[in-house]
Amino acid sequence: MAVVLNRRILGSYAGVTLPMAAMAMPITVYLPPFYSAGLGLDLAVVGLIFTLARVSDVITDPIMGVLIDKYDTRWGRRKHWIALAIPILLLSVYMVFLPDPDWVSPMYLGFWLVMLYIGFTMMAIAHQSWGAELATSYDDRSRLFAWREIFVLAGMTTVLAIPAFVELMDQGDTAAKVASMGWFCLIAFPITVIPTLLFVPDTSKATAMTVDWVEAVKVMVKNTTMWRLLFLDFTTGLCFSASGVTYIFVATYVFELPSHASFALLLFFLSSFMFMPLWLKAAYLYGKDKTTRIALIYAVVIQVSLFFFAEPGAVWVLWGYTLLFGIAYGAPPTLIRSMMADVTDVDELQTGTKRAGLFFAVLTTTGKLGSAIAVGLTFAFVEIFFGFTPGDEVTQEGVDGLLITYIAIPASMLLLSILPMIGYPLSKEKHAEVSRQLQLKQAAA
Repeated sequence: MAVVLNRRILGSYAGVTLPMAAMAMPITVYLPPFYSAGLGLDLAVVGLIFTLARVSDVITDPIMGVLIDKYDTRWGRRKHWIALAIPILLLSVYMVFLPDPDWVSPMYLGFWLVMLYIGFTMMAIAHQSWGAELATSYDDRSRLFAWREIFVLAGMTTVLAIPAFVELMDQGDTAAKVASMGWFCLIAFPITVIPTLLFVPDTSKATAMTVDWVEAVKVMVKNTTMWRLLFLDFTTGLCFSASGVTYIFVATYVFELPSHASFALLLFFLSSFMFMPLWLKAAYLYGKDKTTRIALIYAVVIQVSLFFFAEPGAVWVLWGYTLLFGIAYGAPPTLIRSMMADVTDVDELQTGTKRAGLFFAVLTTTGKLGSAIAVGLTFAFVEIFFGFTPGDEVTQEGVDGLLITYIAIPASMLLLSILPMIGYPLSKEKHAEVSRQLQLKQAAA
């Protein structure tokens, strides 16, 4: 029986993503300098630990996806995995965000960072695959994942505001900022997960296997629609990560407005938050693939336009660009996940198996790879081709190269992202036919 997605269910399902997003944001922005400059670990060692911990997800994500699909309980298929992830996350957040300086070592950081990623992976894959089974219609999935993305953006906005508030309280050191963000997550996780566990239905049981796993994986590999979405997730992840890691440099060296960067980033996420309902309505009217193309083309135009207006001291250009670019940010992750949920229905029709966990595990991996590659690619490009290195001796050529890199890499990734959405095969009408055939198959079983 289809679940009626009222606001209580939507809010209860999406709420736990707020602390998830709030936890993920500081991992790349605040924790590396905290453990190096703040706690005395070697910078290169810290960088290596964070890189290896992230690369380990490429192995753990698919394994976690298979486990989450395979082992259900009397409470359902996904809920118990969420409940299991919470204590892992709470302990890991405490150890990573509020460490005892006397205990800190490379081994300490590496172990607890991996534990944090394991808990996050378990939560993220179980949560997204749960959404694919909770909402079964084409439009309901757009609505469900839009609510999810709204809470993600709220979490990012909140965690960006916390350091600013700490500075107002005259506690502006990095340790105080990291600790305050850690306490926020420690409080928010239990508060938000309780409605998720109590009010969100999870009664779907695993369907009987009609093919073995080897054959099922072969079917998955041949799923060209899935590969379109994986490519899209990789390129958009690389785009927004490349933009994110160089944004502070652009605000500092191109606009010469370092004190405005934090506020402008708040505008970015606030505009993403406010315009999510618009993208949702567009998905209803035009379909997910067309709406994704619209968002990507819009983002390219805004990104390229920056080249003609960026100049030192242009406060309104920095704020205006950041706000306008933020409008497009929420659309791709929402619609990609909604479309991937549709793809799992096609796979179930072909294999007779519900494997949303595996599909979302692979999707999670591509996004992480895009983000990981973005850092090295962007920094290497701007340094090798333009000689830019942050510091007092930055040349005008380096600053100009920084702006070109900041615009060119994200814009090129956005253009590549449009390609898999051209001729996208799984329309609303085709998904309705897949759903009809699934219902007939289940009725006959």
